[in-house]
Amino acid sequence: MKQVNFPGLFLCIAICAVFLAGAQLSVAADGGRLVIRRSPTLGSYVSVTVRVDGKLAGILSRGRTFETPLAPGNHQLTASAGHGRTPWHGTLNVRAGETYTYTASLPASELVLTPATASR
Repeated sequence: MKQVNFPGLFLCIAICAVFLAGAQLSVAADGGRLVIRRSPTLGSYVSVTVRVDGKLAGILSRGRTFETPLAPGNHQLTASAGHGRTPWHGTLNVRAGETYTYTASLPASELVLTPATASR
């Protein structure tokens, strides 16, 4: 029976975690950050699907905040809240070190992302 070296395995996992965290910090430091918060009136069972440049970036669900680093430059954002609701579309010109914060709300059948001011 082969024995597992737990201290060695733990060290390997720790090194990988530090490497990945450093890579994410590098992307965030070189670019900007997108933050989307839920409006308290959005509804408990409404999830918001977020796409950046046509690719799935994540899902904003109840009790959560969506955050992702973005490279500098123009990005196409799309947020949708399910079938039968009109998705929100926008363009974001990301600058290094900036944070772009939005609040997702659903005043009617159309999802709306309301921008807050950009911050450093």
